[in-house]
Amino acid sequence: MILLLAGTKDGRELAADLISAGFSVLASVTTSYGGALLQEIPGVIVKIGRLDAAGMQRLVDEHRIKGILDATHPFAVEISQLAQDVACTSGRPYLRWERPSAALPESSLLYRVQDWDGVAEKISDLQARSVFLAVGVNHLAFIVGHPLLSLCSFTARVLPLPEAVSTCLRVGLKPQQIVALQGPGSRELNRALFEHFQADALVTKESGPEGEKVAAALDLKIPVVLVERPVADSEGHVVSDKDEVIYWAKQVEGQQTIF
Repeated sequence: MILLLAGTKDGRELAADLISAGFSVLASVTTSYGGALLQEIPGVIVKIGRLDAAGMQRLVDEHRIKGILDATHPFAVEISQLAQDVACTSGRPYLRWERPSAALPESSLLYRVQDWDGVAEKISDLQARSVFLAVGVNHLAFIVGHPLLSLCSFTARVLPLPEAVSTCLRVGLKPQQIVALQGPGSRELNRALFEHFQADALVTKESGPEGEKVAAALDLKIPVVLVERPVADSEGHVVSDKDEVIYWAKQVEGQQTIF
């Protein structure tokens, strides 16, 4: 059985591909929403909830896991490191799935930064006042409460989940500043959102499906602050081709030498 750490559309697609290829899959996901989406795939065993090292090790032992496929979000560096540690400790092969980066246009309005301090500094430099945030919820408090951004008004696009909306309210956003919407959306939809909220800057992450958001903002001459994805510190092989995932799974199930 393969342990698939999911949580993104890529993870669901990989689960379906592995099942179709005849493999047994235990998919771990953090949220009940993600779990419900995975449960739509016939044959997948779904584990819902956050995992620590002990919890992941229990899954590996109880389900006789033969390999760990890490298809978590590119910015979920903690769980990826945890998965590598458990794989190493338990002697299981580890494979990291990296979704390909979006092809983004060259533009003087596209600003790449390496971290969240860089986001605050760049927004301040741009003197933006109406900032559209498409960054998830984990860093909302940091951005909304940053002293450099005290004059900014924010709109946050988040998943349509109670916990996501609650986080927005907890950091001080009002209901009219929250867009609860499953993405990715079309270029036209994103353009309409930016126009409606009168955004004069977009902040998003280099996670893979950000191309339409970025293109829509640039259509409107809106500056884009793009947080570059963390550099994977992976001791295991990293792939972005689904055929390579299937090949790896065949090698794992056969207990043969793999990369």
